[in-house]
Amino acid sequence: MSKWLALALRGCLALGWTALLCLLLLQPEADPLLDLGIPEGENTLLRELAFGAAHLAAFAFTCSLWTWALVARFNLQTSLLAAVIISLALGCFTELAQGYTPDRHASWLDIGANIAGALMAARVISSRGEAATRPN
Repeated sequence: MSKWLALALRGCLALGWTALLCLLLLQPEADPLLDLGIPEGENTLLRELAFGAAHLAAFAFTCSLWTWALVARFNLQTSLLAAVIISLALGCFTELAQGYTPDRHASWLDIGANIAGALMAARVISSRGEAATRPN
C-alpha cells in the first residue's frame, strides 16, 4: 500500500469516528437516529457515572485514533499534541451543543470525563513513545 493511501485511510477512519461520535453525542435521547438501547430513566448518580465512563472511553479512543492517523505524517509529539487539541475541542463543543439538543443537557461530569479520557490516552501514548526511543 502506498504511503499516501495509508495516510488517506488513517485520516478517513479518524474523521469517520469523529463524525459518528458527534452524531451519538448530539442526537436526542427520546428519538435517536442510532439507537444504542440505552434505557431511559432519571439521571441518577449511577446512570451519570455510567455515561461518564462511556465518555472517558470514547475520548481516550478519539485521542488514540487521531494520534495514530497523524503520526503517519508527523512526529509523535506533534501528532499527540494535535490529537489532544482535537479531542478536547470536540469534547467541549459536543457537550456544550447538547444544551441545544432536545431532551439533552450539558454536564460538567461529562466534560471532565472527555478531558480525562483524552489526557489519559495522551499520557499512555507518550510514555510508550518515550520507552520505544529510550536506549537499552
